[in-house]
Amino acid sequence: MTTTTTEKGTLRDATFDDALEATALLVRLGLTMPEGDDAVSAYFDKLWRANPAMRTAASKPALGWVLEDNGEIVGFFGNVPLLYEFGGKPMIVSDASLWGVDQNYRSETPRLAEAYFGQTNVDALLVTTAIKPTRRIFERHGGMPVAQPGLDEVLYWVIDGAGFMKAGLRKKGVGGVASFLGGHLGGMALNARLRLFGRRPFANLDGITIINPDEIDAEFDDLWRDKCKEYPGRLLANRSAEALKWHFNVGRFSTLTRIICLYASEQAGGGLRGYAAVVREDAPEIGLKRLKIADLFVAGDDAGAVDALLAAAYEYGMAKRCHVVEVIGLPENLRRRVVSHKPLSRPMPTFPFLFKAVNPGLSDPLSHADGWYMTAYDGDSTLL
Repeated sequence: MTTTTTEKGTLRDATFDDALEATALLVRLGLTMPEGDDAVSAYFDKLWRANPAMRTAASKPALGWVLEDNGEIVGFFGNVPLLYEFGGKPMIVSDASLWGVDQNYRSETPRLAEAYFGQTNVDALLVTTAIKPTRRIFERHGGMPVAQPGLDEVLYWVIDGAGFMKAGLRKKGVGGVASFLGGHLGGMALNARLRLFGRRPFANLDGITIINPDEIDAEFDDLWRDKCKEYPGRLLANRSAEALKWHFNVGRFSTLTRIICLYASEQAGGGLRGYAAVVREDAPEIGLKRLKIADLFVAGDDAGAVDALLAAAYEYGMAKRCHVVEVIGLPENLRRRVVSHKPLSRPMPTFPFLFKAVNPGLSDPLSHADGWYMTAYDGDSTLL
């Protein structure tokens, strides 16, 4: 006996006009989104219309897909095209983002996923999330873990032991006086241990300047062009001045994002030697004040410049009374430099970076670690 399954709802391409209703669905499903119609419209205008990838792509990538039933959106699979470069040529990477399906329509999730994986006018597909269901969907459709080592481990330095310990206790369900006293006493011991073992980055901070994303200028274009020559065989997220300004002005924490710049002295010829982009990613539900080094890009991968930018990020976090500074990703050589400053580490719940090559010319390069330069700048983690 053959069982026939009837599809529920109608699947179609998303449009900008779907932003408000799709957001309402995502909020009902527990995602944090902008509040108010104007804020939602402004967010999706930045995410889609102002996106440099949309202007560069020869054929416009999809904005996502909508599942409708009786005129109501019951499923949404967002698509964020991102501009990359490989071998001197622009590439479009499609990032799976902001998706969810009403509980009564979960059986239709494969249809939304198939629409995303059926794209032929992009060069690669990418997901940057630690959510296990998303990983399973990617693997089911041929997605593979990004080959760069260390992506499933967060490196971090604790700045304020008491604040960090209190947040940890709250996360475990300990509240009130118990979390206050436990955090205070545990924090004193943690701070003493961190000082004793020198667990923080140290370096000379000469040449450091901190700017807002809107102040990014043409010197970033110079650094970007030089780095592309250094890494002709890596898939690089575009870090031109235009792309950086766009990227760090989209997410809900954009007003708190800063670019820590390192400039060479006049005697050394001046110019931008590198930068670290730092993004606030607090967890207010447990009281954690967290600073994330979302990107680190340095001319020649110079170790001294990396040291200075890490130390400056730590000092900035301390000035802003953050509890912790985190680093995710970076190629092996730069990650080893980070590790030399004795950070603590914790594993991710599941491997957060998966991809699928659509362009056949990317399949072999992306199967190797030296085909990548992955940081939190990749994907959507700093766009939300």
